[in-house]
Amino acid sequence: MKYIITEQQLNDIPEGEPSKGKTVRRLVQDIGLTEVAEIMGGINRVIELGYNGDLMKFSEETTTPIVYLSTDGMNLYLHEALVNELGTDDKKSQFLYNSVEKELGKFKYGSKNLYLYAFTANLLPAKLHNQTYYRVVGTSGDSGFGYGHINKKNTLGKRYRQQIFKQIIDKYDLSKYMTVKTFY
Repeated sequence: MKYIITEQQLNDIPEGEPSKGKTVRRLVQDIGLTEVAEIMGGINRVIELGYNGDLMKFSEETTTPIVYLSTDGMNLYLHEALVNELGTDDKKSQFLYNSVEKELGKFKYGSKNLYLYAFTANLLPAKLHNQTYYRVVGTSGDSGFGYGHINKKNTLGKRYRQQIFKQIIDKYDLSKYMTVKTFY
C-alpha cells in the first residue's frame, strides 16, 4: 500500500504530539527515507521531527550508517545530515566544474607515523543507496585521491589514506557514528 501524504497533512499534526514522530518513522519504514525526505524538505527535517534530532537514533532505527568506511579501507563517507551538523565551509571546487566541496581541513601523513607531508581534505557529494553522502577527497601537492586528474602513480595508497582518515575521525569525533554497518 503506497502512502500519499502532503507536507500540509504532516504539518496538521501538532508539534508536541508524540504521534508526529511516530508518523514520520512509520512513513520512513513504509515508503522509504528518500521519498519522505523529499516530501518533508530534506533529511535534516526528517531527523528533527521523526527522531527528535538524534542522529544515532535515526541511524539505528533506519540502519543508515552516518560514517561509513568502505570495506577495502580506501574511501570514507559522511552522511549528509552529519555534514550539515558539522558546519563545514563550502568552497567552489578547483578541480570539478560547477561543483561545490566542503572543507575538512589540513591533515598530515607519512611513512612509519612520521608525518612529513601536508594534506588538504575536502568532501564531495556522492550517492550511496539513494542517499547523499560526502566522500573524503584531497590533495597534497600533485598527490592525493578522489579526483580524476590525479594519475595512478600519484594516488595515495591505503596506508596513507588510513592515517588521514584516522585524523579526520579523531578531529570530528566520528567514531561514535561508526557503529551501524549495513552497506556490506
